[in-house]
Amino acid sequence: MTCRPMWILPLLITAANCLATPRLTYSVSMPHPSTHLFEIAIHIEGIPKEDQALDLVLPAWRSGRYVILDFAGGVERFSAVDGDGRALQWEKSDKETWSITTAGASTITVSYLLFADEPYLRTRNLNDEQGFIDATAVFMYVKQFRDLPLDLIVHPFAGWHVTTSLDPVPGEPDHFVVQGYDLLADSPMELGTQRDYTFSVNGVSHVLSLAGRTNIDADSMITWMKQIIEIDAAYWGGLPYKRYVFLVRALPGGGGGTEHLNSCVLDIRESPLRTPDAGREHMGLVSHEFFHTWNVKRLRPRGMHPYDWTRENYYRELWLAEGGTSYLDNLLLVRGKLSSVTSYLWGLARRVEYDRRRPGNAEQSVAASSFDAWIKFNKPAGDSYNFQSDFYERGSAVTLLLDLELREKTGNRTSLDDLLRLMYKRFPPESRGYTVDDLEAAAVELGGTSLKEFFEKYIFGTTALPWEAEMAYAGLSLSPVKGSQHAWLGLDVGEENGVATAEDIVAGSPAYEAGISGGDQILAVDGWRVRAEDYASRIADRAAGDSIRIALFHHNELRETTVHLIEDPVPTYAVHKVDKPTKLQQAIYESWLGHPWSDQ
Repeated sequence: MTCRPMWILPLLITAANCLATPRLTYSVSMPHPSTHLFEIAIHIEGIPKEDQALDLVLPAWRSGRYVILDFAGGVERFSAVDGDGRALQWEKSDKETWSITTAGASTITVSYLLFADEPYLRTRNLNDEQGFIDATAVFMYVKQFRDLPLDLIVHPFAGWHVTTSLDPVPGEPDHFVVQGYDLLADSPMELGTQRDYTFSVNGVSHVLSLAGRTNIDADSMITWMKQIIEIDAAYWGGLPYKRYVFLVRALPGGGGGTEHLNSCVLDIRESPLRTPDAGREHMGLVSHEFFHTWNVKRLRPRGMHPYDWTRENYYRELWLAEGGTSYLDNLLLVRGKLSSVTSYLWGLARRVEYDRRRPGNAEQSVAASSFDAWIKFNKPAGDSYNFQSDFYERGSAVTLLLDLELREKTGNRTSLDDLLRLMYKRFPPESRGYTVDDLEAAAVELGGTSLKEFFEKYIFGTTALPWEAEMAYAGLSLSPVKGSQHAWLGLDVGEENGVATAEDIVAGSPAYEAGISGGDQILAVDGWRVRAEDYASRIADRAAGDSIRIALFHHNELRETTVHLIEDPVPTYAVHKVDKPTKLQQAIYESWLGHPWSDQ
């Protein structure tokens, strides 16, 4: 038996306490879904005695949406007790942080109610039909223990089940062990009676989960989902996960999606009637969010890992992370024969028109649009269209031209595909992430020639994009469609609560000069009622020089104004293959689109 001096024992006890790892157990219940209230409990054991205060933080935003959402506003009845049930003192130190005085307690249980009624934000929602959880909007994290593993126990409402990319404990379908809060934050959950279908691609398990009122045929949807997965796996060199979940939610007026590490959320409109190939119209959305599995979730701009959940996280690379994904989502469908070259070139012509129509593209660069996403893009104002660019649309356009520029400068030896794969290898998920400078350096390394002018003009600058010259590299010509010029008012019309609403009014246009503002309700044209869907037909037969009378509500004031139409300054374009391509043009076309030149 070895004896130790008595003075060593306190040191050993202190060391043991310091080495002890706190254990966190989260639970969420929903006993009355119609109240929209989740009941949350966070049980913390093994708190070191030196931690006299614990900070619990509810994030201010969620990944995939670059805007402050202040989730803490939904918290009610916050409380904290020690292991014996005694109440502990706490106070809020800022809008999303609850600071608890531990009073030496080694065990603490925090509980609160969380109001969840945001069906369209892909954040948190609970009603008598289903529930949805993005953890950032529901679960606080313990600031001191953010990186520690945690247990999550879900208590679904009667008859409901949980669908998530998290792996359950064997034999316990509602119990999950999660390796840190950030993984929980990237693993959304659908709660309800959703239908789950499991399928395999390249030996890896995938799940299609259908929630809500939709008669989409799961088998046909899985068939083309498999093709998209295989296309992307070939593009990147394999699948980076062990299991992946597609959470498809059918909502009234639903649309859009959000990427996550091993899953994505896809919102679609309710579809009460079955069609021969229902769901196929959502291929572009699926392709976009799934491509994000690599581009954004693993190949990250610097500043995305780890996130600061309490404030804005700034990056100048969203034009590639989001816009580049918007470029490649449809292109990969064409290469995979899931979409036609004809439809792609038609869409390319529409992209040119959109780019040349938006005045904000001459005011703000895509790098600046990326950086200001938090205060501009996701908070549109009446002047947004005229003074702001769009890191999605303009970013997609710039990425497309960067691809063609690389192919032409290198004699088609390299492309954006090679650039992204090099970046993916050079900046793995555990790295700090890349910057625009890293991207430019890698592009120069691949191409062997400077791209400084391209980056200065089109990424950091606002120079008009040279569409005709760049498309010529692939043997394509861009030209106005003869006889397509038409009268132009200078605004788009959307729909809000069933009423036609003025949007995106171009500075200097007839609508602008007539004093029409964004948000004005368009009631009638020349005495005839106007709805959003028939606005275009009301002026389709008018000519430049004609005048029309528009009745509208402007800030609840009924007005009538006369607008003098002019010829649309941006024509309708068409994209065609040139008659006699060079060998390089033909080679670029074929490797870019994945189709032989001879295809129609």
